[in-house]
Amino acid sequence: MSARVALVPDTAESARGERLAVLLEETSPAARLARVEAASRPVLSTLEPLLPDGRLPKGVVVEVLDAGLLLAMAAGPAAASDLLWTAIIGWPDAGLAATRAYGLPWERTLLADDPGDHWAEVASVLADACDTIILLPTTPAVPRQLALLEQRLRTTGATLLTPTPWPGTPELRLTVSDAAWSGLGDGYGALESRTVTARCTGRGRAARPREALLQLPDEYGGVSTAGAVPAVARPGGGRSVAAAAAG
Repeated sequence: MSARVALVPDTAESARGERLAVLLEETSPAARLARVEAASRPVLSTLEPLLPDGRLPKGVVVEVLDAGLLLAMAAGPAAASDLLWTAIIGWPDAGLAATRAYGLPWERTLLADDPGDHWAEVASVLADACDTIILLPTTPAVPRQLALLEQRLRTTGATLLTPTPWPGTPELRLTVSDAAWSGLGDGYGALESRTVTARCTGRGRAARPREALLQLPDEYGGVSTAGAVPAVARPGGGRSVAAAAAG
């Protein structure tokens, strides 16, 4: 009578192989891209070089200390989907024509011009319905208000853009400098476009500054990548963009 010998699988080796396969999948470019997309929103392609991963993070506060750049930044998420809404709180002078030129659809924009002392509460409520919130605080901030609002943003994933320095903890800060207008001659003409150097700084991966040369607005009232830098001093004095670029 002959005996049969069965091979016993190496369960430990099999488990290691499975863990390695999972690790490779989790660290693959496709998996990383999926995580980035889940935690952020798209922006206009012109603005992608300014941001970490080329996208606007969800659930955070972003200072955008230029009105044109702020509206252009908000236009990206709104253009990405017909289901995304934007709220503008405490900023009646934003200008609906300007918002339209930068790409924000009026039909998916909620306005709360005068929230008074309740701007944080209004923003918290609208964070349930709106993916992007543009907020200009109308009264001094209370620490508890800020803490509750920032927690609400993290819970809902809404991104808050503000045109003033944020008294809490912003994730990113975007500024512009070296503004130069084109279109004016020697006592005649009309302003056509503004060339600026846009800059982004922040926490974590955003600690390394990023810059982009933009037309903001361009000749159509939107935003585009700047070509040749006009050697025109900005209104109010200071060096021209060309001079600044040359050092």
